[in-house]
Amino acid sequence: MENQPLTHCASQCANFEHEAIHKLSEQLCDRRTAEILAPFITDAGFNMTPPSGFIHEASLLIAFAFGNRPNAEHDPDKLALPGPMNRELARCCAAVWHKKHLPMFVQWEIARCLYEPEFSYIPRKDIISIEPYWDDTGKLVYLSTDGVVQEIVEKYYHNDPASMGKAAVIGHRDHVKRCILTCAGRKVKGFAPRGIGLPAWYDVHSDQSWTRRRDLYVLQDVAAQLAMSAQANIAKAYPQG
Repeated sequence: MENQPLTHCASQCANFEHEAIHKLSEQLCDRRTAEILAPFITDAGFNMTPPSGFIHEASLLIAFAFGNRPNAEHDPDKLALPGPMNRELARCCAAVWHKKHLPMFVQWEIARCLYEPEFSYIPRKDIISIEPYWDDTGKLVYLSTDGVVQEIVEKYYHNDPASMGKAAVIGHRDHVKRCILTCAGRKVKGFAPRGIGLPAWYDVHSDQSWTRRRDLYVLQDVAAQLAMSAQANIAKAYPQG
């Protein structure tokens, strides 16, 4: 499957949500709760298109890795190999950089690819690698999607997301919406850059089993989006805990 450009489907969203409210209300015997929950469920489960924007509006780029390949020793406490997916995401980053020379905050798998001769025209100062770390026991800890954003905000912007401007966000086609939502959760304004085709294929040899097949990954991503909404709603309802 080739990289896919972002499209905005003119679907009958309002009618669909109305039907979802009706069905959920029947199941819960509770119209009010159905009206509250249906927008979250329909957005997570049926809206796969991320918000997009023009590259010239961006002040920085944030790129999220997707899968990897096992290292030669198959040692979980040594860095994995970036793999072909993250090389493709590096090409997407380079395509954005061609249009506007932005500082690029990229997960280490993508950074390793950008350091290679293919991308030698990009200054190293514009490639900021977000690295994993080893804990006190020597266990390798990879950052979560949220952990990547947190690292950028706290380490490079002094915990002031308002100073960041807008971020062009690069990620796998099925991951990028949640990446942007995660940025928003940290008060970082992000969008998928228009004109950049994001990879929609899957690496069947990825060392991360959930990134090998679309049916396996999308269901996990939908669940993660719903969990994010649930936690945000709880925090909003009970800010003091």
